[in-house]
Amino acid sequence: MLSNLLPLGTRDEFGRRAATKQQLISVIQAHFKQRGLASIATPLLENQAVFDPYQMGNTQLYRLLDPEGQTLVLRPDMTLPIARFLSATKVPLPQKFSYVGDIFRVSRRLSGSYNQMTQAGVELIGYPSLKAELECLAIANQLSAELIDDEVEIELGDAQFVQQVVATLTADAAEQTAIKQALFNKQVPQYETLIAAYQDQALYPFLQQWPRLFGDPARIFKQLAAASLPTVVDNAIARLKTVVRWMQTTMPEQAVSIDLSSQAPQKYYTGLTFRGYSQAGAGYLFSGGRYDQLLANFQATSEPAVGMGLDLDLLTELALKQAVPTPRQLIYFRPAQWSQAERLLLKYQQASLSLADNVAAAKQEAAQMGATLIDLTEGDLDE
Repeated sequence: MLSNLLPLGTRDEFGRRAATKQQLISVIQAHFKQRGLASIATPLLENQAVFDPYQMGNTQLYRLLDPEGQTLVLRPDMTLPIARFLSATKVPLPQKFSYVGDIFRVSRRLSGSYNQMTQAGVELIGYPSLKAELECLAIANQLSAELIDDEVEIELGDAQFVQQVVATLTADAAEQTAIKQALFNKQVPQYETLIAAYQDQALYPFLQQWPRLFGDPARIFKQLAAASLPTVVDNAIARLKTVVRWMQTTMPEQAVSIDLSSQAPQKYYTGLTFRGYSQAGAGYLFSGGRYDQLLANFQATSEPAVGMGLDLDLLTELALKQAVPTPRQLIYFRPAQWSQAERLLLKYQQASLSLADNVAAAKQEAAQMGATLIDLTEGDLDE
C-alpha cells in the first residue's frame, strides 16, 4: 500500500487529502443525481484519432501501441471520449450526463502541474436552448457555495467573438493567427505592432482597447456599444447580456465578469464559455461552454451540446486550506469492550480504534498520530 511507503507526516497528509477528495466527490455526485443527470463512464484508453482534431492545451499525451500497432492514448479530456461514445452507441437525445474520472497530460517538467488530474463534469447533449448553459451556471453556483468557503467569480466569454472580429480585418489566415495569439498571450507590444496596419479602419479604436476588454459587465457592454463592431458579433453580445441579466436576477450574490480578450477553455467550444475562479487559489475551479459541432467529428450530423468540468484536485486543495482542524481521538479498549468502543467511534468525527496489544503501545500510537487517547481500560488492574 502506498501509505506504508510514506513517512508518518506525509502518510497522514496523504490520508487527509484522499478523504477530503472522496468527500467532495460524494457531494458532487449527490448533487448531480438530484439534478437528474445520468452517470456515464468512458475507458481510460482511447484511440489517438479521437483527439487529433484538437490540441489539448500545451501538454503532450501519454501514448502507447496496441497489439495491432494502433496508437492509443490515456485520455487527456473527458468530453471528447463521451462524444465518441454517444455517437457509437446511438443513444437517443436529448440526454443529461455527469461523470467523475481521471485525465492524463504530460505537463512541462518543474511546472508544478500534475500529470494526472481528477475531473467531475456535466454534459448536456441535444439541447439548443440557452437553458442548457444556464443549467450549468446554476450547478456551478450551487456547488461553489456547497464545497468551499470562498467567493467564486464566474467569468463569461464567447468562443467565436475573437475570430469573428479578426476575420473582418484580413483574410490572411497567418495574420489572423498572429493577432489572436498576441491578444490571448497579452503580448501587448507585439499586438500593437500587428494592429498598426489597420489604424485607418473604424474598428481601430476598439482594437486598441481590446487587450483590456475584461471585467465588470456594465463597463464592457458600454465599451462594446461605443465600438464599430461587425454585425456578425451582435448575437454573441446579445447572448452575454441575456445571461448576465439572468444571473443578476436568479443568483444576485454571484460575482460575474466578462472577458472577450482571452482564448476559450477548449478549442471545440462554439458559443458561450465560462470559467469559475476562487479568490484563494490559482487557476480556475471549473470551466465550460457550448460545443455544437463536436459530435460531427464522429457522425454525419452534429448535435447541440453544453459541457462543464470541475477541477477536483484544486477544489481539494482549497477545502484542505479552509478546513478547521478537528481534534483526533484514538480509542483503546479490550475486546470485551468492543460495543462501547463502537459507540464512541460514532460520537467523534475523527476517532479511530486502537488495535494495540497494551496501553503503552496505544499511547505511542496516539503520540505518532497527534491524537488524544481515550482509554476505556483505565482503572483496570489487569493493565
